Amino acid sequence: MNMTTGFDRRHPRGVILIRVLVTAWLLALTGILLAYGYWGWGLVTLAGAVANIVWAYGVYRATMR
Repeated sequence: MNMTTGFDRRHPRGVILIRVLVTAWLLALTGILLAYGYWGWGLVTLAGAVANIVWAYGVYRATMR
C-alpha cells in the first residue's frame, strides 16, 4: 500500500521530521492527560501518535530506498 503523497515524495526528510516531532508532542500530551485522569482523551492522543509514526515509517520506506 502506497502511503505517500506528492509532497511526501518531494520533501521526504522534512515530512518525516515533522511527523516525528508531532508524535513526540502527542506522546507528551498523552502522558499529561493520563496523569490527570483523562483516560479517554489520553487514549485518543495515543492512537494519533501511533498512526502518525506508522505514516512516517511508511513515507520513509517508500522514499528512502
